Amino acid sequence: MAAVESSASGVPQIADSSQPADHDRGLAAIGGNVGAVWRAWWTWSPGNGTFNLQIPWNVIGPDSTVVITASEINAAGARFVGAAPFQVSSIAPGSGVVTFKINIGWSSPLPMRTDVLVFN
Repeated sequence: MAAVESSASGVPQIADSSQPADHDRGLAAIGGNVGAVWRAWWTWSPGNGTFNLQIPWNVIGPDSTVVITASEINAAGARFVGAAPFQVSSIAPGSGVVTFKINIGWSSPLPMRTDVLVFN
């Protein structure tokens, strides 16, 4: 998790996730032009400002379509909509990783959760 840009606080780090980075779970094919869909989440240590973050996950390839959402979380890890804007942009999938830009528009560090959908 390297920060190319930052402002204000330390770079958020992955604190937890919903599942390991493997994809061999015996899931059925989706059909159409989508062969597989995966969903997972990651919680992050508190941060504020703008960062380039990475999520390692071997289901992601250079041709994957990746959708990422971000939310503030409370001490129990529950997502909620607070006053701080969380903005995800510049999502770039690679081999086993996705890089994205997050902007947490708040004056103090806030914990977050990212939810990730991968379409292959």
